[in-house]
Amino acid sequence: MAQHSASHTTCPQELIDLILDEVDPTEKDTLKSLACALVARSFRPTSQKLIFSDLTIDHDSILALQRLEVVLSASPHLAQYSTISAAILSVLDNVKSLRTRIDNWHYLDSTCEQAIYALITRSSLSSIEIDGATFQTNRQLVTFLQCFPASLESASLSKVFTNWTNLLSNSLQFEHQLRLTSLDLGTPDPVLFQWAIRAVDFRCLHVTFDDDAMDAIQRLLDVAINVETYHLSFYDCWPHAGSPNLEKMQRLRTLEISVELNWTEILQLAGQGEDNPLNDAMRALATAPPTVEHLVLNLDIYNPDELPNFMGSAVLNDLDEGLPALQDVALRIVSSYDDDAALQRGIRYVEAVFSRLHQRGMLTAIVVPRPNLNRIG
Repeated sequence: MAQHSASHTTCPQELIDLILDEVDPTEKDTLKSLACALVARSFRPTSQKLIFSDLTIDHDSILALQRLEVVLSASPHLAQYSTISAAILSVLDNVKSLRTRIDNWHYLDSTCEQAIYALITRSSLSSIEIDGATFQTNRQLVTFLQCFPASLESASLSKVFTNWTNLLSNSLQFEHQLRLTSLDLGTPDPVLFQWAIRAVDFRCLHVTFDDDAMDAIQRLLDVAINVETYHLSFYDCWPHAGSPNLEKMQRLRTLEISVELNWTEILQLAGQGEDNPLNDAMRALATAPPTVEHLVLNLDIYNPDELPNFMGSAVLNDLDEGLPALQDVALRIVSSYDDDAALQRGIRYVEAVFSRLHQRGMLTAIVVPRPNLNRIG
């Protein structure tokens, strides 16, 4: 009888890499539960690399470095995929998404800070989120921004400040341009706006409105002629001296406006309810270009039964007036209230306020859970 030897078919490594690259890098549990690294020896390098492609750096993670370095000393081949300290960050070469949540950067060891700077320059980086960074001078912040690689696609900067005693210099120079699909500025620092105006080409913009940065915000909007999606947030119950003017954003297609409605806070701080932050949002909306096709209005309110306090005294024209291209309006009540009946009353109320849009089938009114927002002010 003839002997048949068992055949062994191998899959090209390039195909294995392509398959594993489709795993969402934020779903690290998937990589672990599927035990991708244990399927075969050829699966191990790409699987381990993906586990460390999405990073968050904060004080707690820095304190855990000693334990991680013990693991790496026992498995030195993992060092090329791991994170956080000067020794580890210096060899990391596959970071795609990076978040830092470090309130006081000057408390960091200088070698660790420099390692984080080096990590930010990685050519693999496509997304960065900075939540907290204080710089002593404007020049230091400019140097930090100049670290962003040309590969970057989206940037979110919140609570990023320079020392307020520093005077802003118009001579600040930015050496290279970035092309971003998305830019989120949640900090009213003028240097950030100068950087965005002079050195960034972006298509999607999110800005949190602040009176202290009104001039800088307006200058940014005046050059945002290529922006197609704009999200403007109002998170302040105090009356604003002015509102952003959007009329130069002639390619704008999707406009999202978020406004926080806190009746108790307004009664306590803003002159017995004399100011209505919803009017600030409506004044900005009135300046929107006629190109807007999709409008999203987020009403962040705890108790929807308080909506009449704001909408009853707001200057609310029909949202389609002056927007001839408008196709749909999403009005979202953002709330963590646990009374379903009140939430449904809120939906019915806004549908009645904007009855014409509702009858034409252009209005979608829903309740969404309140997210954990990083707010300024």
